[in-house]
Amino acid sequence: MNSSIPVFEKPHPKITVLDWTRNIQRLQNEARVRRFESYELRQRANQLRNETSVTTYWDNYMNNELLRDRIFEVQSWREKQRFTRECVRDEVRALREEKNSTELLLEYLQVPLMVVSQCLTNRDQRVPPELTTDQLGEELRKELHIIENSKRVLTDVCHMGWEKIKELQNVFCRLDREIQNKDETLQLEYNVKDLNRECSNISYQLDPTRIPAESMSEESYVNCIENTIKIANQLMTESKELRETMYKSREQAKNQMYAQSQEVEMFMRRRVYDIQRARNEMEWQKTKLETNLQKVDREIECLRAAVADKINPTKLVETRLEMRTRRPVLERVQDKPMRGLIEEYERIHTSSSLLEKKLEDALATYHGMYNHYQRVIKDLENKNQALETDRQLIEIRKPLHGPNETEFKRNIGYCHLADELVPE
Repeated sequence: MNSSIPVFEKPHPKITVLDWTRNIQRLQNEARVRRFESYELRQRANQLRNETSVTTYWDNYMNNELLRDRIFEVQSWREKQRFTRECVRDEVRALREEKNSTELLLEYLQVPLMVVSQCLTNRDQRVPPELTTDQLGEELRKELHIIENSKRVLTDVCHMGWEKIKELQNVFCRLDREIQNKDETLQLEYNVKDLNRECSNISYQLDPTRIPAESMSEESYVNCIENTIKIANQLMTESKELRETMYKSREQAKNQMYAQSQEVEMFMRRRVYDIQRARNEMEWQKTKLETNLQKVDREIECLRAAVADKINPTKLVETRLEMRTRRPVLERVQDKPMRGLIEEYERIHTSSSLLEKKLEDALATYHGMYNHYQRVIKDLENKNQALETDRQLIEIRKPLHGPNETEFKRNIGYCHLADELVPE
């Protein structure tokens, strides 16, 4: 149909009125759902605000109460530690007084040792391997000068007292340091407790919930404090026992002066006899070691010759094997000579390895035996020196015997010590 007016339409499909109505209804339904969701959101948000407000208030209140309890707990532990620190201080003062009294007695016991002192000094000239703590040394200290033994006991007690004072001072410093830590903690806890939401010095922090390094649990904290107090109480108990020991040692040192001259003589002769017998044993060992060293040295030379004897056969079989590898390709047969040469190569290397290992073992044995031989020689020299040192005690102790006393000479003849003593 021809039209006088041109009509232009969009190049899009047209929808029906029914579809247009359905679109409107769909928009209405979605708007209704969105309004309902908005209502639910406002109600829940209001409820959440109320709950979080109440929770925040009571959390702050409960934490304030916990901080008050914690402050009270720290104060209680601090007072206990202060009381323990004062007790430790008093115990240190008392132990020092006892130690000073013991040291005064030690100074009183410094008397000339005369002949026994010379014997002890002479026996100290022995070299360390022969510097033994034997019965003779003990009896020398008991003879006529038992006070020397008392001095040693009192010295040990004073050393123990010094050690105990040091331990008490350490635990005192530990208690003092922990008390200072608790003072700083209380100051910090008071500052934390006084903070509120209106303070100007509050701010966001980076990772505030992190656990600081070297943190401990409450049980460990309590155990640490109780352990410190327990150690302090234990040390104070030990200190009291030590003070009693000091007093007892001082009283015993005043009444332990007695002489054991005959017993000292017996142990002196026995010691000279034992050293002489040990020296004879070392001389016999020295002779045997010299003989065995010569035999092992000869065996080492034979092993070295055997090892050297395997050099040319090894070169021969290796050269044969190498030359046979140069055969033409079609002649490179794994024949019996090849297998025989390989077996010979393996046996020669095995023999060489065994000989070299045996040579190493022989050298190790020789060096070990030689080192032991040197130790035996050194020990023999030490025993000769110790024997001469103990023999001189007889001359040193002559002033202790009267001119008509013959029991000492009779004992020497009875024990045949005259043959054992080193001649002058």
